[in-house]
Amino acid sequence: MKNELTAPMNITGETRFYVVAGDPIKQVRSTELYNKLASDKGLDVVFIPLHFSAKDADSAISGLRSFKNLGGIIPTIPHKPGFMSAVDQFSPRAQMVGAVNSVRCEDDGRWVGDIFDGVGYVNGLLANNRSPKGKSVLLIGAGGAGSSMAYALAEEGVSRLLIYDIVREKAEQVATGVACHYPEIEIVVDQPNPQGFDIVANATPVGMNPADPYPLDPELLDPSQLVTEMIMKPDITSFLLAARKKGCEIQGGYEALKGQAKATMEFFGLT
Repeated sequence: MKNELTAPMNITGETRFYVVAGDPIKQVRSTELYNKLASDKGLDVVFIPLHFSAKDADSAISGLRSFKNLGGIIPTIPHKPGFMSAVDQFSPRAQMVGAVNSVRCEDDGRWVGDIFDGVGYVNGLLANNRSPKGKSVLLIGAGGAGSSMAYALAEEGVSRLLIYDIVREKAEQVATGVACHYPEIEIVVDQPNPQGFDIVANATPVGMNPADPYPLDPELLDPSQLVTEMIMKPDITSFLLAARKKGCEIQGGYEALKGQAKATMEFFGLT
């Protein structure tokens, strides 16, 4: 069956390329989506996956700097924080989060960074009539995606936010940063007990592999809750399947990817 995101390729000597950089990379779905969007707009660009580890990041970034037809970079796990130090300029939002997931390569050689994970996540909720405004949210994970989601959820007006990360210091850093900008929101760092929350959001890569444990015990979920993921593959993780069996509404990570596509394309000037 033909993939609905299949885009015709006509790569020329004038084609500018964009890379999605991660480790692992096989779970990435953004290249399909962005190539389809670019094709629909008649743009002479191509998005490709690029796989390198964190230990090779410095040499990879140095190599990328040398390409004159590189239009931009979309860092994903685990490179979002690392690319923060590689950019020459970044947005206030990226500064708050301490990571970037979009890097625009300017004609003068400067790299400009921003982060749209949280914007995409909120846009995905809104597109499905699931506004988080006034809701309580349990956020699992305070890495690049989780940090960005925390700020975006606060900006959207959630009433209460509990942040959990296996490294407590990371969660505390994000909570402190969000509280400085949104003092009216109740923000705590604690264990991931979902009882009493409207939305449960997994912002970790736990669930990407079939052998992964659940990010929290699904038996603690309540049917009234919305349970969401940022993981793109599989479409429906084992955690979401367990949540659905409990009677919860669920939303997969692809909705967040669609939500950030518009912002990212505009950031790259591909409109």
